[in-house]
Amino acid sequence: MPTSKTSPYDVLIVGAGINGCSCAWFLNRAGLRVALIDRSGIAQGGSGAAGAFISPKFSKSGPLKEIVAAAHAEALDFYSQHFPQQTLVRPLLHIANSASESEKLAAYKSTTALSFTEVPDALRRMVVPEALENEAIYLERGAVVDAQGVCRAMAEGSDFYSLEASDPVYQDGLWHIGELRGVHMILSTGAYPKILGGDSIKLRGIWGHRIDVQTDTEVPCILHHHVSISPTLSSETVAIGATHDVHFDPFGKETYDIEAGRAALMEKAARTLKLDNVRVVRDYTGLRSGTHDYYPIAGELVDESSSVCEKSGEKPNVQTCVFYPNVWMINGSGGYGFVLAPYLARRICEHIVSGREIDPSLSPARFFLRRMKRQS
Repeated sequence: MPTSKTSPYDVLIVGAGINGCSCAWFLNRAGLRVALIDRSGIAQGGSGAAGAFISPKFSKSGPLKEIVAAAHAEALDFYSQHFPQQTLVRPLLHIANSASESEKLAAYKSTTALSFTEVPDALRRMVVPEALENEAIYLERGAVVDAQGVCRAMAEGSDFYSLEASDPVYQDGLWHIGELRGVHMILSTGAYPKILGGDSIKLRGIWGHRIDVQTDTEVPCILHHHVSISPTLSSETVAIGATHDVHFDPFGKETYDIEAGRAALMEKAARTLKLDNVRVVRDYTGLRSGTHDYYPIAGELVDESSSVCEKSGEKPNVQTCVFYPNVWMINGSGGYGFVLAPYLARRICEHIVSGREIDPSLSPARFFLRRMKRQS
């Protein structure tokens, strides 16, 4: 990727996963000069290890289901129209993995506007019989994207800097990261240590392991059950995963056991589909991020050290907050990163470019306000 190293930029983006790269793409399209900063490279963390499936949230009603549904509708068109070379459109078979999940899926099927049909007989014969004892839905249109490939394509047009972004400084109306300067700054650092902001935003690290395999079995669609199984843009490989491991800590002393991770993925896949002559050809691992309220983050970042909440008995509100100048955060999408990223990034871009309001429910300020409410 060409790097012009012109500064100041309109926007500095810290973190080159799917969130950061989506922001870069929208901002570039709007004519802004963007610097994309990541110490490890583009899509080298949790985004690179993600399954990168474009699927809805199969659950009963709730705010997360609604926002994922809206984002899903946008994402299917977004990837297939703008990144067709990195997007594989295929039907999606989702199978509940428990009785309680079957109940949720049945409720989902009774209300969804998405088009679905009966599971085709040929596919039904391939699936392990016990799997289809649970509720299932066969969507006529699903998708999987090349996680690293689409991030690299989104980053085209931005200047990429492989450097450690720490201790950003605001001076003379610009944000400074090392020698780089920018008017705006977007933090898309996932579950990795924050470089700015207080401690009210607690993110859950979700370790993921995905494998690409070669197999004699042709996989005709995307399958979600105990683990995801999918064809890929390479006709020679099938993707299995990624896992959702909330226990492994990559910052701890324990080393991740790749062989055990492979075995777990293969065991889960075997409960859905019999794959013949499987050979693992590549592993992907990384850390995704989720919030403790399971809702994504997109909005201005509170300067907690400068914010004061009056303890007058009134409910703390956003007017009590002091925000860092021109700093936004996009984070916390959990297992729906590739679904939510274009949706969230578009809204941050529209806010920066034209001042369009971002849904307040997405604001990172909600965590600070909850803490102040508990303390008042």
